[in-house]
Amino acid sequence: MPIQLALFIVIRDANIATARANIDEALQVTADVFVKSLTQHRDSLLAKVRALSSDYAFKPVANTNEHKTVLSTLISYQQRVEASVMLLLSMDGNIIADTSHPNLTARPFYLPQLIEQASNSEFGEADSIAFIDEQPYLLVVVPLFSPEPSHWIVMGFLITDSFAENLQKTTKSQVSILYGSTLRDINNQWQQLASTLPTETRLLSEQALTEQSWGFKKNFDLLMDQQHYISVVLPIQYQHDEYFIALLQRSLAQALLPYDQLHFIVATGFAIALLLLIVGGNFIARKITQPVTVLAQGAKRIEQGHYDLTIEVNQKDELGQLAKRFNAMAKGLAERAKIRSLLGKVVSPAIAEQLLSKGVELGGEERQVTILFSDIRNFTSLCETHDAKEVLTLLNQLLTRLSKIIDNHHGVIDKYIGDAVMALFGVPINDDLQAQNTVLAALAMQQELVLINLELVEQKFAAIGLGIGINSANVIAGNMGSATRLNYTVIGDGVNLSSRLEGLTKYYGVTILVSQATKSQCKGIIFQEIDTVRVKGKQQGLTIYQPLGLLSDFSQTELAQVQQFEQVLKHYKQQNWQKALALLTSLIAHSPVTVYQQIYLDRLRSQQGNVFDEGWDGIFTHSQK
Repeated sequence: MPIQLALFIVIRDANIATARANIDEALQVTADVFVKSLTQHRDSLLAKVRALSSDYAFKPVANTNEHKTVLSTLISYQQRVEASVMLLLSMDGNIIADTSHPNLTARPFYLPQLIEQASNSEFGEADSIAFIDEQPYLLVVVPLFSPEPSHWIVMGFLITDSFAENLQKTTKSQVSILYGSTLRDINNQWQQLASTLPTETRLLSEQALTEQSWGFKKNFDLLMDQQHYISVVLPIQYQHDEYFIALLQRSLAQALLPYDQLHFIVATGFAIALLLLIVGGNFIARKITQPVTVLAQGAKRIEQGHYDLTIEVNQKDELGQLAKRFNAMAKGLAERAKIRSLLGKVVSPAIAEQLLSKGVELGGEERQVTILFSDIRNFTSLCETHDAKEVLTLLNQLLTRLSKIIDNHHGVIDKYIGDAVMALFGVPINDDLQAQNTVLAALAMQQELVLINLELVEQKFAAIGLGIGINSANVIAGNMGSATRLNYTVIGDGVNLSSRLEGLTKYYGVTILVSQATKSQCKGIIFQEIDTVRVKGKQQGLTIYQPLGLLSDFSQTELAQVQQFEQVLKHYKQQNWQKALALLTSLIAHSPVTVYQQIYLDRLRSQQGNVFDEGWDGIFTHSQK
């Protein structure tokens, strides 16, 4: 009985701790979902207002400044996009039309801070939660260009209980949105704006929150309506001593309900097990020695790799069942050995080993990986001049040769995408030289392409090209997909960047482009800096490089040419247009001009005569993928 009592105490404390941990995790998920949902609503509003701002049919209507005409147009658009309120303001903040106050016009806007916020922002846009007629709205404001800013367009949606209820359906947590004038006075009364709590409990939550000592994003306990809630406060907006917060909650009692049944099961199981131990102990002990010896001998043979065996135990009890399972296991291991061989032909052997050793399950881990994207150029035109079977045979031959190079450099083929290849270095097996192996593999693929094209010409096929993009980054690597069909792959922003670099090879007329993250990990390889770019979907600049080969294979003359082009880029970034143009002209005088050199020739010639611009950062923005 003392042991059982101690067991119950340990289980109870463990269950409470587990329930709290689960609630903490659930509240964190709820917080993330809440922020994402609010951001999506804001972005949706901005998209709708931007669409109206770009509508050429609306601009003439707005420029009339006629109240009835503008109001009718705003009401029509508001109904179409399912907004709650819309306004058109003059640039000095006077109301031209307001769908929430149809008769209001030629008056200053009742939320001047929203216009001030937009005027001070970089893009002339702003968003805020504010009250209109004592009701909370999520509002956005965007300027109307005709072509210069001529008006302000305001759109908003009403924050109601349905907004909180939608979040509750997704997260199963109680969601409340509250407003208070200041946080300096902890006894300040909060006002419920929207909530999933019952009506009588809402007032209790306001009172309990004012009496509770708490901090942002820190879990704390609230006792409301005789229920224990674990809660967290998430700040939404703070302006002019006014706070909008989200109160996210889960009931501790409800979280512990499944564990009450566990207490009963533990007690019952304990009693039954004790009875069976006393009654059947001697009987079981007499029958266990011989079958266990036979099983141990079989296990030893399995350990030695002999799977073709059968264990004979002439008993119909648990040991007899165990013998059957043992025989089934031996058969399964034999089949597993066959599967290992076959699976290695479908996916990379390294991935096959990882799947078989760790098990096939969803999930991943953060890893440092180098990703290689390659794409065969001109293959589409080649397909148009040959039948499908001939093209498929050729494609398989090409991919086989390129894949072999990747395998030889410790890479793993993630997938084939038509005539493109995505390869991974550093997963699932760690590789401290992953970046260098990736670049060497790309250079070997570039050399192999020369031999491939010679063979294609002999076979009356058109020559092909190759584009390769390489980037090193921390990504999530693991089995992804569904419970019935998985794919070992990697996801993350670094993967997208590798694909972008592969696309840029066509623009710069090179075969391989790598990021700064990859170049910095390569020793003994010569790189030619190509450009500093801002790829589509990115705001920060990225310096990209073309790997030229091993340092030991370069002459002093060739190294001098690489350094001379680096000087061209240095003067280009410093806006020394004439020096850069002179160096580049001297460089290409002794060899045919490359595509990227021609790009800089065009850039430098277009910049001649321009004065020094402090705001110019030398980063070229690519709008295409």
